[in-house]
Amino acid sequence: MRLSDAIDKLAIATRAEGRSPRTIQAYREKLGHLVRALGDPLIEAVTVDDLRRFLAGQRDKGLSEFTIKSRVRAIKRLWNFAEAEGIITENPARRIQTPAPKRETPKGIEWGDFVALLKTTEAGDVLDLRDRAIILFLADTGCRVGGLCGLELDALDLERRRALVTEKRGKPRFVFFQESTARALATWLQVRPGDRGPGVWVSFKGGCQRLTPSGVYNMLVARGEQAGCKGPVNPHAFRHAFARAYLTRGGDLGTLSNILGHSSVAVTVEYYAVFNVDELQRQHARYSPIAGLEVGRNDN
Repeated sequence: MRLSDAIDKLAIATRAEGRSPRTIQAYREKLGHLVRALGDPLIEAVTVDDLRRFLAGQRDKGLSEFTIKSRVRAIKRLWNFAEAEGIITENPARRIQTPAPKRETPKGIEWGDFVALLKTTEAGDVLDLRDRAIILFLADTGCRVGGLCGLELDALDLERRRALVTEKRGKPRFVFFQESTARALATWLQVRPGDRGPGVWVSFKGGCQRLTPSGVYNMLVARGEQAGCKGPVNPHAFRHAFARAYLTRGGDLGTLSNILGHSSVAVTVEYYAVFNVDELQRQHARYSPIAGLEVGRNDN
């Protein structure tokens, strides 16, 4: 069986398992690099040396450790599937080590940039009101941009200050927000055109009714340039900033994992429980069991 055909079978099986079209497309995109590099051979003819040469070539292109890791995971997923289905008898991917990326402090939006972004919406026209609500919603909930864009009117509860979003794997979950965000949402809904379908966030460009993730990204970048922001202002920077603020203010990892919609606490630890020396010292000063005690002091 050709490598591309095996990828097709994996895509069908993954969809049958209930995984999202986005997940399937991610597999196709990551494994497509392998097909192009190897020339679409028979999957049973691919050796561990072929896989290692491919990954070495990816490193030579200067790709990040996280990108390399994601491609290794896709390779392992494909070959484990092929082995389970009886397509191959030997699994060369078993001998490929998944790299452990260097743990760096997540690059969240800085507070000054966040305030500057909000100031660009003070004119108060319909786009300002929409974008202000989006900025606050991203910062307050920590949700992914896909969850934001897919939010529908009947899934938004302003009175209880929560919303039901659907993100990875099509699994719905609640996100929560403060009163200031609820007020911004209410103000936006008062001016939101009523002929744009069920989505909370509507587009004012072209024939698209619902705002897309790329539309949100482009809006934030444009407002970031207008505001003179120095750091990242992409949608995921808000998620990073939310998680970091939650932890540095004393929130626990288990609750944060649930709020972010992670599959396990281990994912939260890997991406967000990374602190620099100054942050560790501040946390120690706050939570040390003898913080505030004068132990062993000699007053004589």
